[in-house]
Amino acid sequence: MARGPSVSWLSAAAERMSIGRAGILCQVPLTLIVVVLSVTAPVLRPGLMSDPTYEVGFSLILVLLALCVVVPWDELPRATVLAIPLLDFVAIALLRTGAMDIQPALGVLAAFPVLWLMLSPLPTWVALLCTGAGSLIITAWPLLGSFEPSRLTSYAGALLLPVLMLCIGVVIHFLSADAQAREAEIERKDRELKDLLTAAIDRERVLTAILNTVDVGLTAVDAHGTTTLTNRQQELFNRLAADDGDRDTHVYGQDRVTLLPPDRRPVHRALAGETFTDELIWVGGGDAQRALSTAARPIKNADGGITGALVACSDVTELVEAVAAKDTFISNISHEFHAPLTSVLGYLELVLEDDHPLPAHLAGYVDVAGRNAERVLHLVADLLSTAGDRVRVHPRPVDLAAVIEMSVRSNRLRAQKNGVRLRADVHTPLWTLIDPLRISQVLDNLLSNAIKYSPMGGLVIVRAEETESEINLHVDDRGMGMTEQEARQVFSRFYRTPAARRADIDGAGLGLAITKSIVESHGGSIHCISSPGKGSRFTVTLPVNGDVSRSLHDSLEDSV
Repeated sequence: MARGPSVSWLSAAAERMSIGRAGILCQVPLTLIVVVLSVTAPVLRPGLMSDPTYEVGFSLILVLLALCVVVPWDELPRATVLAIPLLDFVAIALLRTGAMDIQPALGVLAAFPVLWLMLSPLPTWVALLCTGAGSLIITAWPLLGSFEPSRLTSYAGALLLPVLMLCIGVVIHFLSADAQAREAEIERKDRELKDLLTAAIDRERVLTAILNTVDVGLTAVDAHGTTTLTNRQQELFNRLAADDGDRDTHVYGQDRVTLLPPDRRPVHRALAGETFTDELIWVGGGDAQRALSTAARPIKNADGGITGALVACSDVTELVEAVAAKDTFISNISHEFHAPLTSVLGYLELVLEDDHPLPAHLAGYVDVAGRNAERVLHLVADLLSTAGDRVRVHPRPVDLAAVIEMSVRSNRLRAQKNGVRLRADVHTPLWTLIDPLRISQVLDNLLSNAIKYSPMGGLVIVRAEETESEINLHVDDRGMGMTEQEARQVFSRFYRTPAARRADIDGAGLGLAITKSIVESHGGSIHCISSPGKGSRFTVTLPVNGDVSRSLHDSLEDSV
């Protein structure tokens, strides 16, 4: 039964040091015990050290220790050092023979060379063979030279120590094998751990490279707000927001001048459980100020508890400045158009109201010119509305049901001309705090679109329902409808669906953008659900009575 190239943890430890040092460590305990016994034994037998056999055995033990120290074993074959434990058996046999009358148990010292042999790189069967032979030498040495039938019991007893040492050797072998298996398992797990660590380091390097390549600032924080991960772009943003090492000194709201309080900054909001996208903030001061579009979401564990947050920041300064420049241009050009168009309409009215009537065909031409001029003037008014930062409203207590009925009546003629049925489904007064003129504009825009995009024989229904905190106003049609993506973009300025452009339906794509602005100025919201070929539903949600949002309060303050 071969031991194989691997050894137990103890022999492996011996292999990691020099052979000479390992031999010393194995030989020193045996030598110390022999020295102690030799010093104390003369008390029982004064002439023990004069016994030639004992003296030779004692001297051999000392010589073997000296050989372990002096001989350069590292320069010799590794198996050479095993001569020491084999000679230990001879030395122990001499010691036992010399002290047989007072210390017959000296044979148990064979356990030391047995231990050395069993932990050596020798095959197990060779180590056991040496163990049995060496132990037999110890017990048989006193019996050599003569055979007496009367000493058969002694001959039989001579086998006891070899059997005992063989048992010890077998036990050491199994303990060594178990230790070897444990060591192999530990080494395997250690290799796996190192492989996992190497893979984790490689993944971290790849992740860091990716994070530092993108032009989006990324920050991950733990539940206490301590940064656990960031990238190079975010570090640049942090330096912009810092002043003399104090972080977040220059973090402003959308107006670029109001400092954001700590609890309204993206990281704190995400840690509070908020999830948001496209939130605009400004960082930095003076000409270095940059606009950042921020998105954040909390990181939760399996129990739903917040363990951190992830925040992404994109530099949208050029985009914001481009939008502002476009709004400024639209506002300027609209003002430039407004005055001459008003003048044109005025003179056209004077022509039509002159004391000398125009011929019918000329009056028709002037009427067409007037209608087109009014259309352009309305378009200019819409452009001015969209270019403004906020639509001003003047809320007062109003019955929304009456406003709906009025808008339906004013749009009924247009619906009839298009062959579309128009119906209102409002049964009770709906008192709330609104600007009736602006909400009428909202209804007119929604009804106009519903009628415009409905087929001949189509049906447009206006419904309203009230809850404890809000009023929901629905405008349903059975027109051409839109895809889900188109419905998400329908409130964007100048947006028109591909189907509307193909059908050559007139419009500038401003009506719904203005509608959304008016609704939001009332503290409400608007959204659209649509399906191609089945129609659309626009839902306006307004707060009831005095339960208005901060947006409405801002509008009230602007209007004062």
